[in-house]
Amino acid sequence: MKTFALSAALFALLLLQAPLCAAEEQAPPPRTVAVSGSGEVSVMPDRARLSLAVDALDLEVKKAETVVNRVVRDYLVEAKQLGAKAEQISTTGISIQPEYVWDEKLRQQKLVGYRVRRDIQILITDLDKLGDYVLSATAAGVNQVRAPVLESSRADELEREALAKAAKDAEAKAKVLATTLGARLGPARSVRAAQQMPAPVMYKAAAMRVEASFDSGNQEMGVSTGEIRVPAAVDVEFDLLP
Repeated sequence: MKTFALSAALFALLLLQAPLCAAEEQAPPPRTVAVSGSGEVSVMPDRARLSLAVDALDLEVKKAETVVNRVVRDYLVEAKQLGAKAEQISTTGISIQPEYVWDEKLRQQKLVGYRVRRDIQILITDLDKLGDYVLSATAAGVNQVRAPVLESSRADELEREALAKAAKDAEAKAKVLATTLGARLGPARSVRAAQQMPAPVMYKAAAMRVEASFDSGNQEMGVSTGEIRVPAAVDVEFDLLP
């Protein structure tokens, strides 16, 4: 008898809870608005990364190494005289590869020598001497020079500033939509920051007259650094309140 009474009570309790569960299942989804925001900050660069390389070809590896190492040593002397510190210079990259040409007469590959290459990376913190670093490299015998990549030492701070602008832009757009729809803007439900890396900025060099005299390497090369632009973008979903 007690078992029957207990079962009946549980059944009645389930009947009472069923409408509540159904009501919860039928509750309308929250009203939200999803927007994207963008922001950007600009700053003058205060440093540059210069990538150079020296290579030489010879039938004897040792001879090619000797030529390359001499050029690297000579350029490092020049770079340090310009103000580069040891921790700002890297010369660890090195490669040695055989080179062949096709001998039509023998119908086989013919070894023409071994190409030895060393890479040089320099972080330049005095942009007034950027042109001098490039010119002294070619004068020392460096035969591969890439365009310097301009940077800012405040990169992390600038990225945060750009993100803040992007978030405010998203909020402003969401408020416009909410007001137009006769609602109030609620708190952010979700936020996603899109990955946007600033494009590397190369230095610009203008053509100069050969016979002119110059006071610096920058002037001789016509170096113009310009500005660095740091973009940011966010996707935000806000609640809409009555």
